[in-house]
Amino acid sequence: MKEENVFDVGRMHIRLFLPGEQLPKGIVLTQQTHSANIRIVQSGDENLENYDALITDKRNLTLGIKTADCAPICFSDKERIGIAHIGWRGLCLGLIEKVLTNFNTEDLQMYVGPFLNSFEVQRDFCYDQLKQKFGNKFFHEESNKLIFDFKKTIDSLLPRQTVYDSRDTRTDFSFPSYRREKKKGNFVTAVSFR
Repeated sequence: MKEENVFDVGRMHIRLFLPGEQLPKGIVLTQQTHSANIRIVQSGDENLENYDALITDKRNLTLGIKTADCAPICFSDKERIGIAHIGWRGLCLGLIEKVLTNFNTEDLQMYVGPFLNSFEVQRDFCYDQLKQKFGNKFFHEESNKLIFDFKKTIDSLLPRQTVYDSRDTRTDFSFPSYRREKKKGNFVTAVSFR
């Protein structure tokens, strides 16, 4: 594991596991479905199918999310940690806002891992859903393509003190990107208490 992929943000210990790296035992991973479902984890043995966010107050647990172009977002206050897989569907379904209701915003610390900061959209269901929730302010034309500014949209929903990883899956080839390579693959973001 590379040194830049292990670090602390406030009360959170963050680790990023790239494709091919061995995951240590004990990371509680959900089986994501691009939903707005949140699971409170008490033991790590819960049914974790169909959840895109995990939250726990258990200091012995490590929570994990698999992503490629979607945003892995870690949350922490003095009592709990959480992690969410935010793609355009979760964004439209209000997953960020739903997760935030589980945390004390006065003590909130947040980290957003590497993700695809902007991407082309067609005028289809994705566009319709994004436009319905956010209007036109996060879209722009670029070389006759309609571009959605995913990072600015996420930033509009998160507190100012949020820490962003500067790496973008479009340009950092150490991270998988379905939109860049048109093949499946992901990396794991894991969060635990410090």
